[in-house]
Formats: sequence, C-alpha cells, structure tokens
Amino acid sequence: MSDLKSYVSLQARLFDFLAQQEESTLQAIADGTLRLTVTGADDVSRETPVDPLESPSSEPVQAARDLPKLDSRSDRRIYLNAAKPTVAELKATARNLGIKITSGVRLRDDLIEYLAVHAGDRDDVSRPEHEIRPRAPLAAVADKPDVSRRSPTPETLVPDDDRKPAVDVAAIASHLRELETESDGAAYLDAQRLDKAALLAVAAELQLTRVTRLSQRELKKRVLYQAIGARRKFAGLRKW
Repeated sequence: MSDLKSYVSLQARLFDFLAQQEESTLQAIADGTLRLTVTGADDVSRETPVDPLESPSSEPVQAARDLPKLDSRSDRRIYLNAAKPTVAELKATARNLGIKITSGVRLRDDLIEYLAVHAGDRDDVSRPEHEIRPRAPLAAVADKPDVSRRSPTPETLVPDDDRKPAVDVAAIASHLRELETESDGAAYLDAQRLDKAALLAVAAELQLTRVTRLSQRELKKRVLYQAIGARRKFAGLRKW
C-alpha cells in the first residue's frame, strides 16, 4: 500500500511539473529532443553558476537559457560549435527561444549562424513566439512605396520619414568598427550630425534590432556599443 501511495505522489508531482512547462518544452519532451532527469536535492545545492562558454550544451532548453547571456554573435557561434548540436536540437533550441526558422535555413551551419545572430535579441525566452525574418537590404526597403503602411520587422529598420538617408551608412558603420573607444565613436557620430532616421539606418547596417522606439540618445548608445563596446569587451580591451 505504501508503494502505491509513493507512486501516486510521484505521478502527481510529475504532472504538476509538466503543467508549469511551456508548450514548446512539452513538444521537445514528446519528440525526444529533450529528456527529463531526476536530480537529488543535495546535487542541486552544490551547483554553482558557470560561464556558458565553459560548459556549452546541445540540450535545447539549456542552450536556450545560455545563448541570450552571451554578449556577442561571435560568443554564441563559439558556444554552438563547441556544443555540436544536431539539426533537430538546433531547431528545438530556436523554438524554446521563440524564434521561427525561415524556410531557407536548413543546413546545420546555417542554423548555427541564424541562432548566433538572433538569439542575443531574446532577453526573455518565455515570451510568445514571433517570426524573425532575414534583414532586407536598406536600399530595397527604401525603394518600395508602401513600406510606411507596414510595421517594420525587427530586422528591417525603416527610417521614420520612409526615405533612405542621404548618407553612406555602410561607410559610417565600417568606420565605427575601426575606432578604439566609444568616446571616439560618439565624437565621430556628432560630427556627422545624423538625425534619428540616419541613426536607424546605421543600426540596421550593424544588424541591431528592436531599436525603432528608442530615443535618439539611447539609439546612439546602442549603436556605439554594438560597433565598438561589444567587440572590445570580448577582447578584454574596452575603454570608457
């Protein structure tokens, strides 16, 4: 009788645990890409935080937790290559991050690059999924007369006035990447006298996402960090 009670109690705990999981996690368990393990309380208490790069995981749920913590696309690429996930595991990781893989991304290397680019934009993996499409060339967006009637996707940053800025955004982005400090970059941007539309275009060139609602001041900070700060932080050389 006591064995039956223990079994029923265990089943109740299992069902309670599953009820708290997201649909994507349950699907991953059902199709075999995610496995449940039992960990003793003593083992949990001994766990200490580790750098994701020091312990890369191909397990989709763990990878989905680790990737947004990495500062740069390069770090995320290193993590995924070291973890050696399968195509199925990469797709499951994307589902857990709420990222929909486009139909043209099928090969393992392409999936790794796609996740390296987009996983850093997912600060909360519990958010509802939304489709992320490859960034369209800025010139192609500006040439379409009906762009203003569509909401821009995270990767297609459209200037507020629906016109291509009369500046060479590619040259500006390239020059920012060559500068040594963010203060040098700020001085360079001030000299260019860019309005918000032009800064959005530079942000698109740097593949920044979800910045259209930022103030011009915050947008400038994000551009400088993306072009200079993140790179130097990864190299251990960042100057303030």
